[in-house]
Amino acid sequence: MNHPEIIIDGYNLLHKLFPSVSRTNLALHRNKTESLLNRYQKQRKSTITVVYDGGGVRESSEGSSLSIVYTASSKSADNWIIDYVKSLNTNRKMVTIVSSDREVCRYGLAFGAKCMSSEEFIAILSPGKRQRNPCCPVAERKFSEGFLDSNEVDQWKRLFRHRKP
Repeated sequence: MNHPEIIIDGYNLLHKLFPSVSRTNLALHRNKTESLLNRYQKQRKSTITVVYDGGGVRESSEGSSLSIVYTASSKSADNWIIDYVKSLNTNRKMVTIVSSDREVCRYGLAFGAKCMSSEEFIAILSPGKRQRNPCCPVAERKFSEGFLDSNEVDQWKRLFRHRKP
């Protein structure tokens, strides 16, 4: 049986969990975040991939069953996530992207994946921890009957600007 796959924008989630992170305590907070995700993964039996922006050095985590990806320094975690979802073809329905980056959510939804904001995921991960700024209304509006506002139209134009017919 296939279990759902969760692709997490690592630093996006980390900065929502720990807003006061600095370069000096980044590794500590990465470990705390990954520890929370390991517990969640064991409970839910999901496949979890955490994607961090490149340039970092990965310390090994003993006992971790998470897949950790550090992108090449020339590629952002956002681009890696979008490219990965595009490559899945029919398995996209089994993927949930966790990111509060609206562009990542829009691309993911456009390619058939589900999207959850980091804040929404934190509410599931740490039920007692409330977050401000609920994001990613994209997921809620996917099948909305209303019209897009001008800001959303501009975002879609930027999204498809580089496409050729």
